[in-house]
Amino acid sequence: MSSKVIYTVLRSHEGDKFYKEGDKRELSAAEAKHLVELGVLAKAEPTPQNKAAPAPKNKAR
Repeated sequence: MSSKVIYTVLRSHEGDKFYKEGDKRELSAAEAKHLVELGVLAKAEPTPQNKAAPAPKNKAR
C-alpha cells in the first residue's frame, strides 16, 4: 500500500463526500491520478513556516 498524499481541490466534485474548491483531500497517488489528470486535484504545497516569529515570552534565557 502506498503512502497518502495531501491534495488541494481545484474545482468542486463529489467523491466519498462533496468537496468544495480549496478543500484538502488525503489520497494515495494511484487513487488521485485520474483526478489530477482531469484538473480536479493538485498536490498541496506545504505551508511555509514563519522563521521571523518572535520567541515566546516564557522561554528561558
